[in-house]
Order: sequence, then structure tokens, then C-alpha cells
Amino acid sequence: MRSEQRCLLIGNSRWHWAERIRSGAWSYSHSQPQLSLLASDPPLCAWAAVGPVPDHSMLSPDRCLGLDAIPLRNVPPWLGIDRALAGWGAWIQSDQVGSLMVVDAGTVLSLTRVSGDGGFNGGWLSAGLRLQLQAMAAGTQALTDPGDQMQDPSAGTPFPRKPCEAMRRGVIESLVGLIIRAQELDPSPLWLCGGDAPLLVRPLLSQGLEVNHAPDLVMQSLVKLVSPAPDRSALDRPLNRL
Repeated sequence: MRSEQRCLLIGNSRWHWAERIRSGAWSYSHSQPQLSLLASDPPLCAWAAVGPVPDHSMLSPDRCLGLDAIPLRNVPPWLGIDRALAGWGAWIQSDQVGSLMVVDAGTVLSLTRVSGDGGFNGGWLSAGLRLQLQAMAAGTQALTDPGDQMQDPSAGTPFPRKPCEAMRRGVIESLVGLIIRAQELDPSPLWLCGGDAPLLVRPLLSQGLEVNHAPDLVMQSLVKLVSPAPDRSALDRPLNRL
């Protein structure tokens, strides 16, 4: 069905899309950076960026969403707009009750704390799964990047013999350990989003953590900001409370 509206978030390694069809529902997808996608109809109603912005007529400055458009309190000027959107969106979906912690597992794994009054309250940053794998491959002679063959971390032996499997397992365990440590320091409700989030859900659950898995949290939040006030379809897709 033909798209009626489109929004875009330009990430560090992928582009993230929200498209509204005639029924009023929004769908979410992800792609590699590709200029030809910008030329498709309809024109973008809003866009934002944390990654490199190409020179293209469709990326109109007057439709660019900046940090000042995000209703998250106490936002420093250096904060990535994806973190601001995720933090605000999780707080809204939590009925604005209490503090929370958002983990966005993308190119960089970001941990963003949101205070009970809806304000940015610090966080952590770490190289994400693929970035760590690429760094190991680039910094050594014996290791090679395993690429996108990301298996379920609960599958197989906990201590793999093959280098690629050992690399994947080691990085996933390090990211899970970081999240667990953050929860020890601040056991606020945990929200998880980002492309690598599915690889972290089961290991986190196995540690007894409750996880609100909201795969499209960032784009849902962007859509909510640019949709008419009465429209609730931006947040129609339910999160997975696990």
C-alpha cells in the first residue's frame, strides 16, 4: 500500500524509516544508506541525523528535527538525538512515572538514564557489537571479522573453539555484563532497543532482569513528535515486556 508520510533517522551505519499508510498505521524499517531511497515518494515530512548527512535536496533544513524539539528535560547540547528520542519515548510510554534506563544496541551501545521528572540523567557509551568485532579484526593479524552471521548467544558451547564464534560470544557477554552492572548501580526499569537488541534479550532474561523490548522506540518517538496531537498511531506497536 502506498505510503502517505515518511520520516527518516540517519544513523551511523544504517538509515531508519517510518512510513504511514492510508489506514493511519505506521510501519518501521531499516536500510543501508542509499540516496535513491530519498527520491521516492512521498517527500520526507521530518528527518534527523546522528550519522553523516548526504547532500540531497530531499533533506530540507526546515524539516530537520533538532534536540530543541525533544521534550526531554536537561538535555546537553552534545547528546545524540537518537538517545534523546529513545529516553523521552520510553518515559512517555512508562506513563511518566519514575526513573528508567534505556539501552540502545546499535553501532554504539548507549545507556541513557531518565529521571522521574523526564530529564536526561547521564549514562554510558560503549562500542557496539559489530564495532567491537571490526576493531578486533582490524587490530590483529589472526582474527577476521565474522560479519553478519550473528547466532543466538545461548546456542552452542559457552566457550567456543572457533575464533569467529569466540569473538561473537565474547563481545555479547561483555555488552550483557555492562548492562547488568548498570542495573546493579541503578535498578530502574530497563528498556531495550536497537538493531542488536534481539541478541541481548535472552542473556539478560537469564540473569533475572525484566526487559521492556521496544524495537522501534526511537522512530516511534520521532513519529509522535511530528504527528498531529490526537493521533496515537505512532505508538501503536506494543512493546514486549519480558
